[in-house]
Order: sequence, then structure tokens, then C-alpha cells
Amino acid sequence: MPIGFLMSFLLRLSTFSPSDFFTSLQIWVNCIGCSLKMLVFLFLYRRLIKSTKYMDRLDVRLDNDEDRLEIRKIVAFSNRSLTLYATLYLTYASSTFVVAVMHGKPPYQVFNPFFHWKDNLLKFSGQAAIEYMMIAFHCFQQALLDSYPVIFITIIRTHFHILTRRITRLGDAKELNSDQRYEALVQCVIDHKNIMGLYNIFCPVISGTMFVQFLIIGLILGITTLHIFLFADRLAVIASLFYVASILAETFPCSFLANCLMDDSDSISLAIFHSAWYNEEPRYKQMICFFLQHTQKTLILTAMKIFPITLNSNINVVKFAFSVYTMMKQMGFGQNLKNVVGGDL
Repeated sequence: MPIGFLMSFLLRLSTFSPSDFFTSLQIWVNCIGCSLKMLVFLFLYRRLIKSTKYMDRLDVRLDNDEDRLEIRKIVAFSNRSLTLYATLYLTYASSTFVVAVMHGKPPYQVFNPFFHWKDNLLKFSGQAAIEYMMIAFHCFQQALLDSYPVIFITIIRTHFHILTRRITRLGDAKELNSDQRYEALVQCVIDHKNIMGLYNIFCPVISGTMFVQFLIIGLILGITTLHIFLFADRLAVIASLFYVASILAETFPCSFLANCLMDDSDSISLAIFHSAWYNEEPRYKQMICFFLQHTQKTLILTAMKIFPITLNSNINVVKFAFSVYTMMKQMGFGQNLKNVVGGDL
């Protein structure tokens, strides 16, 4: 798809209207980003497969209905997340397809070396169908790449919640003797170690894909904003708004959950400190000190260790998009584009 769009720009730019050009340009940039994310994921996805051993160890520790119910909830949440991502992306693809066909053009006018869509109705229908199938496949691919960070962060957060409750209950477990409470504390330390193992496996994978996403989102939003305010008609504006929602969905949920993960990791040490350890025997207190020491670090997800994945970073990227729009407008990019591409507004 990136090559097909590029060939269209090089060989058939004069056949585009400004609105058609921007529709294709924003998808082209996103396709490049998706290809880069898939390349990064190709080399790192085996790490995610290895993470299942930590999940299995943590699942074995579910000893009450409340904890098992929470795990079932995140399974349902994971399924809904993937479905919502795919639905949102396909909604944009379908709306763009409908608007383009109503105007008598293929949705993106991707270069096809075998035939030209303007020759007859059959070739037009074939070109439109091929482009829709290509973009639908791209949408599902993008949905997979954007939903797995949300799912894995939710898994880690859920096990943090379960461990926090387990530590809190441990301080109130008067029915256990000192040896049983000590063994329960040791198991909590092991649970935290498994959660950290899951976190350490997951971090490099999300770091690479989110770095690519943050790099391109500002440019894409800038292009889309320019399209909406300067060239798009009413139907194209509606389709572009779906696209803006899709682009924001690629980073905002992950950034929000990354902020929540930071708070959850901090709550563990507070739960340990308030777990009524002061009346326990010396070895229990020593283990508490050891546990506190290893839970002081706030878990911060980063993009290639350059900047943190947080809501603040996401907001800064959106601000950059408006800066791109302002710069292009001041440079007279819209008028210059009218002189290069064909068609009437």
C-alpha cells in the first residue's frame, strides 16, 4: 500500500483534487507508520508469547471468586477492545469508500499497473473493491497493533489490583498463625516478581511500536486538520472526523492506561506499609522491608527510552499537529497545492 500510494502521487498527481490528495496522503502516512510498527512487532512478538508463563503463574494464585471474576472481566474487556478498534477503523474506511463512490471516484486512487479505473464502469468497480479490501485488511492489522498495548497494560494493572487486595487481606488475616502469614507474604513477593517479569517482557515491545506511532501522529493530524478546514466538503469532513477519532484512539487509551499503571505500581508500597506488620515477628518485618524496597520504583512505560508514554505526551503531540497546520497555512500550502493538483474544489 505505501508503494501504491507513492506511485499514484508520482504518476497521476494531476488527476487528484485537493480533497482526494489529502485523503490519500493521510492514509499513505499512516500505512508507512503501520508498516514500521509491524516490522518492529515482527522481531519482538515472541517476547509476548514468552509472557504467558508469567500469566500462568499468576493465574494459579487466584484463590477466591472475587479475583477470578476480575480476570474474567479483563478477558471480556480485551475482546471488546479489539472489536471497538476494528469497528472504529472500518467505520472510517467505509465512510470514505461511500463518499468517494458517490463522487464517482475510487476511495484512494491507489496506482494499479494493470488497468486504469477511468476506462469503464467495470474497471472502476474493480478498483474500488480492491482498494476497500486493502484498506479493510490494513484496518484489522492496525487494530491488532493498537489493541495489544491496551490489553497487556490492563492485564498488568489487574494483577496489581489483585496483589494489593491480597496484601491488605494479609494484614487482617487473624485466623493464620505466624508461619502461615510469613509464607503468605513470601508468596506475595513471588507474585510481585512475576508481575515485574511480565512488565519487563512487555516494555520493549510497546516501546518500539508506540515510538513509531508518536512520531507520525502529529504529522497525520496536521494533514487531516488542513484537509478539514481548507478543502473538504461536508461529507468529506464527516469521514475525516472519523479518521481523527481513529488516530487519537491509536495513542490516547494506551497513554491513559500507562498513567494508571504508574499509580497502581505506587499503590503496592502503600498497601504493604499499611498491612499491620508492626506486631509481627522479626523475620516478617525483614521481609516487609525487602518487599518495600523492591516496590518503590514507579513503572513508567517509555517510547524507546526517549520520552514517557503518558497523557501529557499525547497532549503535546496533538499540540504539534496544530503547529503543523498553522505552519502549512502560513506558508500558503493550500494555494500552492491548488496549482499542482488538478480538479475543482
